[in-house]
Amino acid sequence: MRGQLNKEDRLQINVSRLKNNALRFRSTIKNLRSIIKEKDKEIYELKEKLIDKEAQRKELQSYLYKPGNKDGKSLPRGKKPGSPAYHRPIPLDSAVGNTLTYSPSQCPICKEVVGKAVDTVIKYTEDIDLKPKPLVTKHTITRHWCSHCETYVKSANIPPIKRIGLNAMSYILYARYRLRLPMEKIRESLLDLCAFKISEGEIVATLKDAEILFGKDYEAITILIQEASAVYADETGWRMDGKNWWLWVFVTATGTKYVIEDTRGGGIPRNILGEKTDRVIISDGYGAYKNLPGDKQQCWVHLMRVAKLHSPTLYVDLVILYKKLLLELEKPIAGRNKVAFQKRISELIEKRYSEPTVEKVKVRMRNHQSFLFTCLHHENVLPENNTAERAIRQQVVMRKIFGGSRTKAGAEAHQVNSSVIETVRQRNPDANFFDAMIPLLKKRHSEL
Repeated sequence: MRGQLNKEDRLQINVSRLKNNALRFRSTIKNLRSIIKEKDKEIYELKEKLIDKEAQRKELQSYLYKPGNKDGKSLPRGKKPGSPAYHRPIPLDSAVGNTLTYSPSQCPICKEVVGKAVDTVIKYTEDIDLKPKPLVTKHTITRHWCSHCETYVKSANIPPIKRIGLNAMSYILYARYRLRLPMEKIRESLLDLCAFKISEGEIVATLKDAEILFGKDYEAITILIQEASAVYADETGWRMDGKNWWLWVFVTATGTKYVIEDTRGGGIPRNILGEKTDRVIISDGYGAYKNLPGDKQQCWVHLMRVAKLHSPTLYVDLVILYKKLLLELEKPIAGRNKVAFQKRISELIEKRYSEPTVEKVKVRMRNHQSFLFTCLHHENVLPENNTAERAIRQQVVMRKIFGGSRTKAGAEAHQVNSSVIETVRQRNPDANFFDAMIPLLKKRHSEL
């Protein structure tokens, strides 16, 4: 009976009950600690993923948008104080087509005769000719009966006759590949500026005609790219009839070639570049160029861009090393200290940094370590791929404006015409577009 238990027995029962509760609580606490440990580990992993995703977001944003001003202060507008003013250059006398002279014969105040001019002020007005009249050429071809041959004959000197002339073709090429206008806007501009009526279908046909005229030049550019000692390469997406294709660019010091294909595989650059071994291929590190014949140079700008997002401290170290590399490239090849740079990049790979995602940058550095200083072994090879980036940027702008190509034939015309026009511009950077293109078109037209 409960009432018959003495005090010691009741205390013993209470102690046993408390011990059992303590054991149960210890087990519960142990389980809770284990759960908290797992939750802490999960939180840590999620934080790492969040940091990684934020770095990826910033990296993608850097490709799409220009970085903003962090402190919110805008730069002052206009020129710096003390800078010389800009004045439109005075036209040459040979460019003056009309001269007007304003000389008073009498004083506008008292109406008396004035003397000789004491000084002269010359001013110029420069204008353009709007809506020039279209040039129409009428071709008359006669046939004659040859009684000796007993057949109809015509002149052997008849040139290839196209409904759209070379001047109009030049403007269409200019509007398409320099102004980057869609077909409808090219049609409107010709109608507004020159009262020249043309359909979108005729514009497409004219671009195909230009592709035929530029055929030899495109083949020459292909040979130039294959024989070059240094080639800068890059690729970007391209839409073809609503499908994802790829636009490749290969740039040398004297030529640029664009290629539009439905794949981003390594077979494209291998076919374009050929099997030449004594050359350098400069790229952003994309794997398609890795196994191609010749030496490789990886882009430092891409490496530093990734480092800036994942590890600002490593980014600073790489910037310092990159500046030293640029100074080293100014020396003759024999005097360049190649071993010191390889040693320094190895030190940066082994160095400890506090950022949690720095390993992503180090993996890229390890994979590309043997390709970061190829430029030290060659003359006139840059340690960055900005040359190809600049060549492909205008194609990206065109893609955003008119969306790409509608047909494979249109893509072929685009790659040929873009390559020839960019190569001509590259070789004649200060020349007027029409002064450079019209003679080439006339020459190729006469060879047909």
